[in-house]
Amino acid sequence: MGSNKPGGTVLVYKYKRTGKESSAKKTAWKWFSKYIRLRDCLKTTGSADYCKCITCGKVVPYDQIDAGHAIPGRTDGILFDESIVFGQCKLCNQGGDGEKQAFKMVLVAEHGEEWYEQKVKNRRTAMPLTDESCRLIATHYRMAFHALEKQ
Repeated sequence: MGSNKPGGTVLVYKYKRTGKESSAKKTAWKWFSKYIRLRDCLKTTGSADYCKCITCGKVVPYDQIDAGHAIPGRTDGILFDESIVFGQCKLCNQGGDGEKQAFKMVLVAEHGEEWYEQKVKNRRTAMPLTDESCRLIATHYRMAFHALEKQ
């Protein structure tokens, strides 16, 4: 899988299996996470350098923001679900164990309890991610990230 660069250069990404999780999946997560964090920086502060945490509301630098999941588990059924992953400060996401209740309140207020419960059910949905599907996800979010950067 590669991408065309100006001047006809083609970048080729190589992936290898590393333990349980393939490097293709790790690369997909890397680009998805970068996209989510930049999306929410721009959405909440209008700047690519700072983001307002979805759970505590603090404005923190980009490098102190995670792509936090509202629903724990990070199973393949919800891993790349943009509607439940938002910029969350590291203190809330890692130190506060995701601040799940605050996160839930934000999403239920926006989408409703029924919507949220469906997302919780999706967590249990088996959705095997192949290396090829992960490569496609990585390419999609890498391109989306670069498109946001140009805004």
